[in-house]
Formats: sequence, structure tokens, C-alpha cells
Amino acid sequence: MIRIRARASQKRIAEEAGVSQSTVSLVLAGRDISSKETQKKVLATAERLKYRPNLLVQGIQTGKTKMIGVMAPPFDFYWSEILYGIHDVLAAADHVPITLWTAHTGGGPRGRGIPGTSELEQIHRLLDRRVDGVILWPPFAQLFSNHIQEFISRDMPVVTIDHRLPPEFKADCVGSDEAAGGRMVAEYLYSLGHRRIGHLAGPAVSTWAVARRNAFEKSLSKMDDAQCITLEAPSGDVALGIHQARRLLSLSDRPTAIFAASDLYAKVVYKAAAELKLRIPEDISVVGFADDDFSREMTPPLTTVHQPAYEIGQRAAEVVLGRSMGLIRDRQPVVEELEVMMVTRNSCLER
Repeated sequence: MIRIRARASQKRIAEEAGVSQSTVSLVLAGRDISSKETQKKVLATAERLKYRPNLLVQGIQTGKTKMIGVMAPPFDFYWSEILYGIHDVLAAADHVPITLWTAHTGGGPRGRGIPGTSELEQIHRLLDRRVDGVILWPPFAQLFSNHIQEFISRDMPVVTIDHRLPPEFKADCVGSDEAAGGRMVAEYLYSLGHRRIGHLAGPAVSTWAVARRNAFEKSLSKMDDAQCITLEAPSGDVALGIHQARRLLSLSDRPTAIFAASDLYAKVVYKAAAELKLRIPEDISVVGFADDDFSREMTPPLTTVHQPAYEIGQRAAEVVLGRSMGLIRDRQPVVEELEVMMVTRNSCLER
């Protein structure tokens, strides 16, 4: 016969310790009481009974569930590092992330034909669990523009990563210094002697892609004899950018270097170059953006702009906690852009 052990409660602790339930409540809440002996007795009884507090009840009492919605998948190394940063900060603050997304994306063996859950359904899953705030990755931030009032109307903190929502959404944002990265790439390629440079840009719906592109093109426009040829990849799967990569590399006056909007787009450029029998870096130099784990293993290893992914995740979590706990009171959106740096490898040559 299976015996089911009764769950320890404050009432049971009070009965076995021979004290009132209000005394147990005060002791377990860390409040000082007159008798140290009573305090030790209550704590010893709670330990013996394996007592754990009911956080659902505490959430009802305090209005805080200590749960944060994180709407970002482990898309690749960069986003996995961001999720690690979010997790570590929330765990250290005794909070729990609820991680949701609408469909499986990115590399790996997961099926791609499985219909995704709608954005509104996932929003309601979080709201129904009374999360204290949400963190969104760029595609969600874009899609949720239609539904963001679901959060804002409840005065719920919203922090986006790598994508800035319009000011009226009152959402905070943490990301990289995209403009600095775009300038770094322009200056680096120009210093190597490249004057005709192509840019495989990310889709304009993403503010990170627009910021990188604008800074890159503006920097080149100020350099003598520099010319920029930009083609924008379509929204959706990065692999769709192969058509723009082929066009850039098939021009009669082909660029001598390509700035890919991300390391994933750089992989697309590598693929197009291989199809066209072009050597990297002898025939075409390539620079990416992110410093994903695979970038150093590409052939040749990819020159790229390093983004501090783990630190971005940490700061996003700190900001959402700051809002939730009332530590950040200014209603102006927080916008933080963490420092990036150039990582030179073997995918570029002097001209």
C-alpha cells in the first residue's frame, strides 16, 4: 500500500512545535520575535517536516509572482548566451523565467512543418500566470506591436532585446551599439584598401539591421573613393538571403569585400561564393556581425563584430526586475547599448 505523505503546512508546524500559527508565520518570514528558543524550535520543525513556502499564495498576497516571461527561443549560440544571462540574473534574484516562443526556428533537428502557436495565445499564457514582466526578442517585438497593449494596459514592464519599439509603447530596450559596429566594419575594410564594398543587409523591419546599415553606409559616404552597394535580405529565414548574396557576387564590377549583416548572413555569402567558385579572402573579403560560436570554425575563420550576448541578457533581466520591483521609476524608456569590438580573423585581405 502506497502511503501519501501530507504536505507540510504552517498549521502543522505550529501544532508540532507547540506555538501559534501566527508565530510560525512571523518566524518563517524572517521577523524578529522575543524568544530565540521559539525561533529555533519553529525552524527545526519546519526543516524536519520538509516545509516549502507556497509561492502561489505569496503571489496572491503580494501581487508579485516572481515570474518573468521570456519570449525568445535558443535560436543560435548568440541567443543561447542571452538566455543564460537572463536566467542567471533572475535565479540570483529568486525569480523564475517562463520561456515561450511561437514556432521552432534556427538550426538543429527540430521539425519545421509544425504549425506555430499565435502570438496572442502566448501573450495570454503569460498574462494568465500573472508574470511580473516580459522580455522579447526582435521577431516577437515586431509581431507583438499589434498586441503590445495587452502588456502596457496592465502597466507590465516590457524589455526588448536588439529591437527598439516606438516611444509610445514605453518599452525598455537592451542591445549592442549597432552604429559603432557598422562604423568599425566600414573603417576596417577601408583601411585594408577596399573601395567598392557590398552590404548584405538585414530586413528593414528589424531596428538592429537598420542601425548597422545606416552607420555603415554613412561612414563609407565620408571616405574618399568609397562606394557601397547594398542589397537587403527578405524577412524570414536567413537562408532566403542567398539570392541577394549571389547578385552581389555576380556583378560585372564585383565588390572586393562584403559586409554581412550577421554571421548567419556571412554563412550565406560563403555559400554563394563557393557556388560561383570565388575564394575567400583571395577573391572576396567577408565580415560578419555577432561573433557566433561557428564563426571561428568557418573556412576561413570569419572576421566579425563581437556582441556581448551574455551581458545583454543580464542587463535585460536587471532592467525588467528594476521596473517590476520599483527600482526604476522614470517613465522614459531605458535604452542601453553595450560596447562591441572588432574580431579580426582570416576572411579579409588587403587590396
